[in-house]
Amino acid sequence: MHPHQLLEHYGYYAVFFIGMFEGETILMLGAYAVHQGLMSMGPLIAVGALAAFCTDQFYFQVGRRKGKELMASRPKLAAHLARVQGFIERHPVATIFLMRFAWGFRVVMPAALGMGKMPIAKYIALDVVAAVVWATVVALFGVNIAGLVHALMSKVQHHEHVIVFGALAIALTLALLRQWRVRR
Repeated sequence: MHPHQLLEHYGYYAVFFIGMFEGETILMLGAYAVHQGLMSMGPLIAVGALAAFCTDQFYFQVGRRKGKELMASRPKLAAHLARVQGFIERHPVATIFLMRFAWGFRVVMPAALGMGKMPIAKYIALDVVAAVVWATVVALFGVNIAGLVHALMSKVQHHEHVIVFGALAIALTLALLRQWRVRR
């Protein structure tokens, strides 16, 4: 099967599953595929937002159910939480919208919100909107960047499938390394 066919058939699945670990990278690659006509913008945004939403909900529930226990056993995580706790308590709605763009705090912030007093229904409603806004911004930015990159690299067009799959491999490796470090 040709790489273009793989993207057309399985690209959205890749965006969802990899997006739960490394959202920006895979959305940017998906945006490149949109630019090339292999994927569509609407479904890319929807799948990217769904992956972000599922990840946020997972960490919110971890915070709600196991937060205090985890903070006691993981001092580094507790230190991250202490740095953002004041802002989270004063601005919980802003936190939900900003956490998608706060690299390094995406696990801590939903967990911290889960440990707080925010009702789950309110968190879900706000997180849906925040995930869609985030996915839209990243995907649109990615399409614009893809256009610039494509114009600059038109001479290597016959190697683009190697570049895309190389970037996918790097994104997957980074996601796995991040998960490995979080679990250590």
